[in-house]
Amino acid sequence: MSTTLCSDSYLLSLPELSAQYGAFSWQANSSLSLLDDKNAYPQVNPNLETLAAYRGSKIITGPDPTPIANSDIHLKWGEDFDTVWQNLAELSQALDIEDPSPRFKSRLNALQTPDNPPLILYLNRAGGTAGPNTFVDEVIQAAGGINIIKHPGWQTPDIETLINLKPDIIVTSFLESNYIGVSDRLTRHAALSEKLETIPQIHIPGKYWPCAGPALVEAAILLSEGLQKL
Repeated sequence: MSTTLCSDSYLLSLPELSAQYGAFSWQANSSLSLLDDKNAYPQVNPNLETLAAYRGSKIITGPDPTPIANSDIHLKWGEDFDTVWQNLAELSQALDIEDPSPRFKSRLNALQTPDNPPLILYLNRAGGTAGPNTFVDEVIQAAGGINIIKHPGWQTPDIETLINLKPDIIVTSFLESNYIGVSDRLTRHAALSEKLETIPQIHIPGKYWPCAGPALVEAAILLSEGLQKL
């Protein structure tokens, strides 16, 4: 069983264990879940009282800073593919299955990259973006693009800075929710919306990268295919 959206993505990357799936996180019925049938399994909150009902199950937690007591596998937080491979190796050892990392690596290594790498700007619905040392940057590089953001880490630049950037392509994500809030600068700010209309876009559903998980490979494939089409 899994207790977080991130650990859900790891467990779902192991279809050979599908007959043994017991429960997924409380977010497993959201648009950020990779589950095809959002109501197919019980959903749990990561607290000791709830987990007590699953005593005897293998409990996957993380990547929270502090492991839940009695968890069997606690995932590490990271911002790169190496973290994914490390987590998969530890997970497969704990579950006594073959390490699935090679099959994910082979798909990643098979990506076609453009001859002329495009400048790419990543934006979420709040106008947030990502520079080096983030898993978004890792995906951009894997697909053969160049991140236009050079300052490391996750950040929310001011509107003027975003408007003055000149990317070849904008990658959007986390637009699936029907909720509209005051922080949704991507849809609420007129000047930024106008800029979006003039630049080719590739959308990566948020469910593929709530963290650096195995589905990060799917995000890289989607971006690579989008670049090929453009």
